[in-house]
Amino acid sequence: MSAPIKRPRGRPAIPKDVQRRRIVEAAFRAFERSRYERTTVADIVGEAGMSSRSFYAHFASKDDLAAQIVEEYGAELLGHVAEILAATPDDVPAHVDRALGAWLEILPAAAIDLERLGGDAGRRVGEMRRRIVQELVDLTLGYMVRLHGLGLVPRPPVRAEVELLLTGIEGMSLRYYSEGRRDELLALRPVLSRLLLVGLG
Repeated sequence: MSAPIKRPRGRPAIPKDVQRRRIVEAAFRAFERSRYERTTVADIVGEAGMSSRSFYAHFASKDDLAAQIVEEYGAELLGHVAEILAATPDDVPAHVDRALGAWLEILPAAAIDLERLGGDAGRRVGEMRRRIVQELVDLTLGYMVRLHGLGLVPRPPVRAEVELLLTGIEGMSLRYYSEGRRDELLALRPVLSRLLLVGLG
């Protein structure tokens, strides 16, 4: 006689990538309701409908979660901008505006009231933001050198010019998002595009 078939008990396991995504999305909701420093891991897992054990399988701490979120969305942002700038433009202003649009669409995902983060989370996020801006500066400089080689701009900009522009736009964008002024910022897109074209051109 064959042994009876054992049926799995309880619900099927949630795939790791789905668990992680649920935790990240729950963290955004929890951070929106309460300031970052007031939000606990218990708040996040309660929002996600998961256990603390699941949280710690993905993140070492709440600070680690915040830093990983910024890193993840920073990489996504860099990827989108790099893809846009890699194409040869037939219309430089429209091309620059598309890159700026990618920035403004993805940035809110990393704007967890970053200006108020303190301690280890603030330090790690600050370092990542600086690294992301420096990589954007590198991408922009390479793009402008290529445009100059194609005869589309009179000169490539100096690195300090690009750093000043991008650091200013990044800081302003994060401030607007953290203050709940997303619509105001998006309305400034034509102004920011013109500023980039004049400053880089």
